[in-house]
Amino acid sequence: MLASASAVQAAPTTFTFSADDDGQTVLTKSVDGINLTIDSFNNPGSNSAADSEGLAIFCNGIYISGPYQPCQRGDGPTNNYSSFQMTFDTKVKILSYNLAYTFDALDSSTTYLQGILQSVQNDNSATGLKFFTNQFIAAANVPILVSTVDPDNRGVLQIDDFTVEKVEAGPVTVPAPLPLAGAATAFGLSRQLRRRIRRSSGV
Repeated sequence: MLASASAVQAAPTTFTFSADDDGQTVLTKSVDGINLTIDSFNNPGSNSAADSEGLAIFCNGIYISGPYQPCQRGDGPTNNYSSFQMTFDTKVKILSYNLAYTFDALDSSTTYLQGILQSVQNDNSATGLKFFTNQFIAAANVPILVSTVDPDNRGVLQIDDFTVEKVEAGPVTVPAPLPLAGAATAFGLSRQLRRRIRRSSGV
């Protein structure tokens, strides 16, 4: 007989983003014992772009000026990128994110990809809480590629939170003790088997 130890379901963990996350080549956060690293912004020299509306997951401000931060800082060059990587140091299930700001990216599509697992997010036309179309379980220490495609190759998408659920160890199956009657039956069968072996060997 086998007995199973049930796993404990973890509470959701939410990472938040703000203007403090702007201008980083590597962005690190730790919440509830889960460490998140965001890096590898795809354009050479690009850093994270963030302001009070959160972190930009898509930032193409070639034709955007002035108020459309954080893609362009003042009169300086634009800080454009359409992809980056996010890595968790433990196995997590990706649940949702809050799209806090969108500009000129109504037709854009964002894909979260890890190996053969992916979730394609097409609903960038309005802000608000977005649940992943595929809430896949992401492996620990393996980057998730976040990439956005926009037909016009311009616009801004920003998120101010990202929610995951830690995946605890699965149920452990262990042998359960035999009932007393079952143990006696097994012992009796063992004795009969030994007798037959002796007879067949002529002992």
